[in-house]
Parts: sequence; C-alpha cells; structure tokens
Amino acid sequence: MHCLFSDLRNLMGTTLMTLLATTFMAQLIYVVGVGGVHDSGMCLAISHSLQFLHLCLLCWLLVLCKDTLANLTTDSPVPATMTRRQMCLKFALVSLWAWGGPAVQVALSYYTGTRHPLPSMFKTNCWFIEKKLYLLFYGFPAMVLLCTCACLMVRARVRLTYSLSLETRPKHRAKLSKAKKIQVGLCSKLTFTLLTMDICGLAFVLTGHNVAWIGYNVIHSVQGLVMALCATCHSQVLSVYTRRHRRRRSSTRLLSKTSSLEDLDWSPLPSTV
Repeated sequence: MHCLFSDLRNLMGTTLMTLLATTFMAQLIYVVGVGGVHDSGMCLAISHSLQFLHLCLLCWLLVLCKDTLANLTTDSPVPATMTRRQMCLKFALVSLWAWGGPAVQVALSYYTGTRHPLPSMFKTNCWFIEKKLYLLFYGFPAMVLLCTCACLMVRARVRLTYSLSLETRPKHRAKLSKAKKIQVGLCSKLTFTLLTMDICGLAFVLTGHNVAWIGYNVIHSVQGLVMALCATCHSQVLSVYTRRHRRRRSSTRLLSKTSSLEDLDWSPLPSTV
C-alpha cells in the first residue's frame, strides 16, 4: 500500500504503515501462542516478543498522535511537506526511540527474570510474562503511553474546534474540518482499541477473571482487522485510488473520442503565409 499510493509517502503515512506492520507481526506471534507451547524456552520467547511488539505499537501510536496534534496548527488540510533529507532524519530519530525504548524494556525484563527466580508462567498460554515483570516492564509503561495518547487526542479535539471557529471562509472551513477530523478520528479509534485491550490484559493478570481473559482474546483477535479498516477508511486511501482510476479512465475516454478524423481536422483552417 505504501508503494502504490504516493500520498502515503510522507512522515505521517510512513508512521501509519509502520504501526500497521507492527500490528500484523503481533497478530502472527499471538496466533503461535494459542493453546500454549510445551517448550519453556519457546514460551518465554513468545511472551517477550509480544511484549516488545506491543510496546513498539504503543510508541508508534504516540508518534502518530503527536504528529496529528502538531498538524492541527497548520491551515493546510494535508500534512506539511518536508524535504527528503529532513524526513529521513526525523524518521530515523523516531525509529530509534520507538524501537530502541521497547528493546531496552525487554532486555531489562529478561535480565531481571534470569537473575531472580520467579514463579512459573501461566500454563494456559504464552502471551504474558510473569506477573511482577508484566506489571513493571509492560503494564505501567503501556498505561503511561496510552494515557498520553488519550490526552493528546483530547487536546487535538479542543484545538480543532477552536481553530475551526476562527476560520471565516466557509469552503475552507469545511475542507479543513473534513481532513482534520479524519486524522483525529483515526488516532482516537486506534487509541481506544489498544487501551481497551491492555486494560483487559492487565485485569486478567491482576485478578485472573475469565471475563477479562475472554475480552483480551476477542479484542486481540480482531485488533489487526479493526485497525486496518480504520486506517483504510478514515485515511481515504480507497477514495484516492478511485479518483485516480476515474481520472485515468476519463482521460482514456477523451482520447478515444478524439481519435476520429473529423476531430483531428483543422477547423478553421490556418491562415496561409
């Protein structure tokens, strides 16, 4: 999708595609852990991999929410253009934080688990690390990141309402309102989905109730599909493709109509020199 549509080849589009790719990888590892794994080493690898990918997913979501809030300060309905060098430099710095921070968390979690013997992991699955490690190295950082994303979206809603109230041109206000609401709505839906899933997972680790367990399973099973649908619908990727396809078809139809000899004749005739 990133290769097909040039509209996504900016910083926000690249961030969104990275977020969706991370979600896809988390879904694959989640499916591997269904029903549990008999090998303890494999089970530990799955749990730490899910911890790493979920933290990366939340970090990329925070970057997307921050860029969405910053984009609301501009009067253009599209993200501000950057040079290729500026975009590569900023994306490299963001990637260092979004991939490096979770890697440090997972390394500390693994080091703590090997230095201090802890109780055995859950027998029914390999999706969670040990309770103390989960709360310290995933539960607390995840709630901080998600609450930050939620606060950014609340600020984005308030800033969007205020900026639209100051706009005096009706057509420009309608255009800005449609584009900005799509961006804010997308980030809000992604934040709500991940926040609900992590709350259910945290409730299961703390209490062990089956309701929280079922809620976590259901949301994690459909989160990839829900996030992909939100991204494709609210980013209007399909409508962009439809407009280009219609423009291409209309240009082809115009050329086919002008291929007759009558339309190619000079009318009126050019003046002789």
